Amino acid sequence: MNLLNGCSLNKFPLHLQYVADLIYFDGPLLSLFENQSGESYLYCWSDVNAVYNRWLVFRVTKNSLQNYLQGQVSLRDLILNPVDGFHYAIDIDNDLEVKNTFWVLPENLPDSYVPEEDSYHDPSLLNPERGEEDIKLIKNLIIPKKGNQVVVLTSEKL
Repeated sequence: MNLLNGCSLNKFPLHLQYVADLIYFDGPLLSLFENQSGESYLYCWSDVNAVYNRWLVFRVTKNSLQNYLQGQVSLRDLILNPVDGFHYAIDIDNDLEVKNTFWVLPENLPDSYVPEEDSYHDPSLLNPERGEEDIKLIKNLIIPKKGNQVVVLTSEKL
């Protein structure tokens, strides 16, 4: 596992609820979570060793999330420009317990944690067992509302 140039924290300070997986390949690689206020956070799988899976956790705006899901912004852009200016890097064990938490600036991330420039959302990478359900959840969270009208996004745009 890569060493991190960041600050170690006593515990992970957020209480987040799972919403959907945005990238899935033999397990989740990018997942959407929300806090109690409805703010969105992404968990991006970044590293592994014999004991832990490491995830980058960072807040995204509804607009930037929508832009990512519509292919207008890459995952690389989201990771290099987090809303709060930093990431949490958390090590999770096989019992899904957070064991280590770090506060890391994007410029200090190991190169292997930063996706390629063409890391745009691909709906074919949703969990095949939950794909349609996840698309509905995602649409409910990100569909922009104009007055009382809802702008409907087609699956081709997701």
